[in-house]
Amino acid sequence: MLDRRTFLATLGLAGALSAQTTRRPNVLVFLSDQESERVPRELLRLPNRERLERRGVRFTRAWCATPQCSPARGALWTGRWPHRTGVVANIGAEGASPLDPKIPSIGSVFRNAGYETGYFGKWHLSEGRNVDAKAFGYDAFRERGDSPGDAGVAAAAAQWIEARERPWMAVVSLIQPHDVYDFPRARAEAEARDEQMPVRPGTPAPASGAEDLAERPEPQRAYREQDQGQPVIGYDSKDWQRYRSFYYDLIEDADRNLGVVLDSLGDRVSDTVIAYTSDHGDGLGAHGLPFKGPFFYEEVLNIPLVLTWPAHYGQALVSDELVSQVDLLPTLCELAGVELEGADGASLRPALEGKPLGREEMFAEYHSKQRWANPARIVRTKRWKLAEYLRGGRELYDLDKDPNERENLAGKGLPEEKELLGRLDEHARRTTDVAWFERTEKGRPVNG
Repeated sequence: MLDRRTFLATLGLAGALSAQTTRRPNVLVFLSDQESERVPRELLRLPNRERLERRGVRFTRAWCATPQCSPARGALWTGRWPHRTGVVANIGAEGASPLDPKIPSIGSVFRNAGYETGYFGKWHLSEGRNVDAKAFGYDAFRERGDSPGDAGVAAAAAQWIEARERPWMAVVSLIQPHDVYDFPRARAEAEARDEQMPVRPGTPAPASGAEDLAERPEPQRAYREQDQGQPVIGYDSKDWQRYRSFYYDLIEDADRNLGVVLDSLGDRVSDTVIAYTSDHGDGLGAHGLPFKGPFFYEEVLNIPLVLTWPAHYGQALVSDELVSQVDLLPTLCELAGVELEGADGASLRPALEGKPLGREEMFAEYHSKQRWANPARIVRTKRWKLAEYLRGGRELYDLDKDPNERENLAGKGLPEEKELLGRLDEHARRTTDVAWFERTEKGRPVNG
């Protein structure tokens, strides 16, 4: 760990070290809910996101640790894989546990380092409504604002930020675009009025259709036919364009609230480490699948991630490095000079400086949806992706030749299949993933 003077020198701020004038950067994490990176940016109006992108680094290949709200948030705030936090599924679902406040997480880590800390908006990591915010390290904690919805959350966060005088860390956690779950109801109501929901000009239909599930692991078909996919059975390409247009509107709503929070920074914006990201993505109708569930296509795994930091404020870089949401907390801690122990992720600082990370793989995992457990482990390199369902089923895709993941190559004797299973095996050993080693599929060994 660098001492304070050396750390500031590496940021080009050593000259600011004098008397009481030196202060560490503020830290702001702005979190949307269920936002995929796989959206056509040219169709969206995101002026506030673009404010950040002009000042920092946009990561185009960031992955969530799992496509479920609670475990993804547990991974974000601790830098640890869900199977290491115990939050393996949404609170109340099969096998899930609330986040243990004894695990170092973003609030306690920054509070212990002398920061004022605030959390505003959706939490989803504790049972019930009575969150022991102090145990998680938050001086201020509000799941709702004075006015309804995300606007109230953003206003409450902005008010708190404006009143701060010493270094602070704030999380602003919105609901949108999670309300895409309302689309089937909104569509049915429009049809009852003999109306059609609008389609934003240029909105693409999914490049893959529901017929793709014929050769996919059974949990995907069960999700569509027996679970939350039921309302979309029979949707045609126009319906999915309407779904996506509805979703785009919600992303733009999140951006308006991002603007409220950014405006509260005033001239401190250049002295603040800022991260914009999401917990996980959305199916977007690819393969006929909405929302999120036991499927692991890029639409649901690839999330937005933008980072700005004082040393390189105004650099406007785009990175295609493989990064994970478990990397966020280690990155924020390094940029702020805060100690962190026990994280699985790594700092993205080299990529922020335009240097390669040297990472060859990313991982993700899944456990259950409500009481329906379909545990899986997923790995991707820059070209290949493999998903292994621990109770049976496997997918393998060549993302260079098949970016829409149409042709499942599992079981066709490709050497990449065994090689990727080996990577999953090593990852499980390194992170003590007991479920991987307990997994059996008709007696087949892990690398069978």
